[in-house]
Amino acid sequence: MPTEDAEGFAGSPEEELGTLLQATAPPEPTAREGTLLAVARGVVEADRGLRGRLRRTRRHRRAAAATAAVAVLVPSGAWAAQHFLAQTGAFGDPGRNPGLQDGSELIDTCAADLAAYTASVAPTDLPVPPGHSWAGYADAVAASSTDPGSCDTGRVGTTQATSLRLDLLARASADWGCVLVWADRDRDSTTGAGARSAMRAIDARAHALSPVDGSTGTWDPDTFLANSRLPQFVGCAR
Repeated sequence: MPTEDAEGFAGSPEEELGTLLQATAPPEPTAREGTLLAVARGVVEADRGLRGRLRRTRRHRRAAAATAAVAVLVPSGAWAAQHFLAQTGAFGDPGRNPGLQDGSELIDTCAADLAAYTASVAPTDLPVPPGHSWAGYADAVAASSTDPGSCDTGRVGTTQATSLRLDLLARASADWGCVLVWADRDRDSTTGAGARSAMRAIDARAHALSPVDGSTGTWDPDTFLANSRLPQFVGCAR
């Protein structure tokens, strides 16, 4: 049965509760207030979207930086197309490894084109002894620099470009030394003078690459000739 409260309301408990809820609910916004609320919501959503884009942008920038770092370490296809497989694109660090490395490139001695690369750095402006060629020296240097048993698939053996260059010069120097020895024994001053000139030019080139005494493997002509007169000398087969 309906009851009447102190303020004169008469009705069921459910009706009374509905009336109370309506009385305590916030008023409906006016048209102007509704517009302002819509704008505010738009600003909040835009801010959220902006923060999300910024987070994504930062991630993308970090990813791009990482990719750029990898690109520095891994030669590009264009770079590789213009270089030999033997070239690693890495260089020695004499500051970190004094006396052990210079700044020349590290060369993969297991690469299939090592001989071709070695020939490309041969000092072709310098004379070679009769019966020899820089290409032949390059083949010999490449063969002596590679241990076929250690060049398994995926393995890289390294030496520095300077070492290959010095080996080329040392071989030519020794063969010119033998030309000098036989010219001396034959009293062939013209051939002897040519051999001396070639040996000096080769020795100077080697010392320009490696100024440390005793590090070049090349010969001074007078020293080579003096050694050839020692009883233990076994070189220079004719």
